[in-house]
Amino acid sequence: MIFQTFEEVMWFLVFYLIVLLVMAIFLKLALGFFSKARHTNFGNVFLTAFLITVTFALVFLFLGGLLGWLVALIIAWLIISVSHNVGLLSAIIITVIAFLLYVLVVILLSAVFQITINIIPF
Repeated sequence: MIFQTFEEVMWFLVFYLIVLLVMAIFLKLALGFFSKARHTNFGNVFLTAFLITVTFALVFLFLGGLLGWLVALIIAWLIISVSHNVGLLSAIIITVIAFLLYVLVVILLSAVFQITINIIPF
């Protein structure tokens, strides 16, 4: 991706911030299901989401395909596990819950507004 104008950079940053906020919201909701999770205020969850997105970007810069996804997910689970004092299995479950909540909200929004939303990643 090559940015040719300042406007393109700014639109990319706005889009990235929106994606980051959505990710942090669903991660916070998923962390709410675990009573032993610590540091669940929105600032800490936003920082965790930021670290995960940067990790994904760096991993996919060097690795691609299934290996890239596997490495990125393992690192994301480790970040969640360490940042919020939950175990690795709990971090995996938190990730699955956050993804399922996201899909559920997208499906409900598309049903309520009677539109097709093409942001489900599968």
